[in-house]
Amino acid sequence: MLETGHDILFFWVARMVMMGIELTGKVPFSNIYLHGLIRDAQGRKMSKTLGNVIDPLDTIKEYGTDALRFTLALGTAGQDLNLSMERLTANKAFTNKLWNAGKFVLQNLPSQTDASAWAAILAHKFDVEEPVLSLPLPECWVVSELHELIDTVTASYDKYFFGDVGREIYDFFWSDFADWYIEASKARLYQSGGDSTASLAQAVLLYVFENILKLLHPFMPFVTEELWQALPNRKEALIISSWPQTSLPRHANSIRQFENFQALTRAIRNARAEYSVEPAKRISASIVASKDVVQYISNEKEVLALLSRLDVQNVQFATCPPEEANKCVHLVASEGLEAYLPLADMVDISAEVDRLGKRLAKMETEYEGLVARLVSPKFVEKAPGDVVRGVREKAAEAEEKIKLTKKRLEFLRSSALVSQIWSTYTFTRRRGCWRRPWFAARFSGERTTRAWRR
Repeated sequence: MLETGHDILFFWVARMVMMGIELTGKVPFSNIYLHGLIRDAQGRKMSKTLGNVIDPLDTIKEYGTDALRFTLALGTAGQDLNLSMERLTANKAFTNKLWNAGKFVLQNLPSQTDASAWAAILAHKFDVEEPVLSLPLPECWVVSELHELIDTVTASYDKYFFGDVGREIYDFFWSDFADWYIEASKARLYQSGGDSTASLAQAVLLYVFENILKLLHPFMPFVTEELWQALPNRKEALIISSWPQTSLPRHANSIRQFENFQALTRAIRNARAEYSVEPAKRISASIVASKDVVQYISNEKEVLALLSRLDVQNVQFATCPPEEANKCVHLVASEGLEAYLPLADMVDISAEVDRLGKRLAKMETEYEGLVARLVSPKFVEKAPGDVVRGVREKAAEAEEKIKLTKKRLEFLRSSALVSQIWSTYTFTRRRGCWRRPWFAARFSGERTTRAWRR
């Protein structure tokens, strides 16, 4: 196979074919891989005249060889690449993320002299379907996703879809392994009471990470080889190790279940961010779903509490909403999976009402200014069309924000009113009606039964 730029397909490649046939009677190559051209950040060809040539040696010193290789391999697969420093910076961060993930895995593996611990880790087999299906939900999900990645990447390598290969590995490592499973494994490694749970997490971390290194090695040979050599019990170099093989079916059920788990976690995180809850503060939660969903979610209660910053002692699971649902933030994570977060746990309601009131007043002032400009004939007639459109878009966006803020204020005020009533009156259930405390009725002279019925 010949690898070359598309701009010399006729001027060089076609002549090589003709000369090979003329002199030897044979075609010199059967496949031609055409990559894109490297241009500057503005899309111009690099030339000494323009002074826009990027020296690869200087780039390697600043960003690293692997980051440069990864950037070029992803960007030139079938198209030209405008090489900017932002791309190199992003892929340098990816290299650092890979290195830090390797440090995390190494730091949480047992010592090489601990033979019994390593025997327990090596006893786990993840290339057989039955043991994989028996894994807990996070472990079953990440191993299933890895096996699917291996099949997809292998097929893409065979078809020379190198850009697809790089993006698929990037997404799996960063989004699935680093952002989700490494964080979930901390509940096993740091909070589990049994050694078997920690040993399983160590085995899964090692299995997934070493296969990521194998898949990524053609793109990033230096950092992957360094990390591979640092792993315990490596008898051969990564560059000559066998390619990962798997023929296991996709475990759609475990993937769907963990996606529900992810949706629930994201919903709780978004609610915390929306209400500006302090990151270190633990809050209560009631998870409502059908029995089968409650079962697999509740089995990962510690992981959910760790990822969502919940108070694990005050996480409840049920098939119907809690009694005080009107004083909670209601979240719909997915179809049939909901969460109720007590508002009092998340914010100081009165302070939040004051803050939103001031914010609403400011937004309304800005909105009125935009509307005043739009209703002015001088502005609409004399201002450029782009400027008028921009003001209209800002006004529409401001109006939408005002509606959302008013809705949230209304919810907070109603919650504050309910809390005030609840704290002022102690209700007791008697004879099918709600009553005020006996002392309140005594001093007010009211007939409590009739009053509360009304």
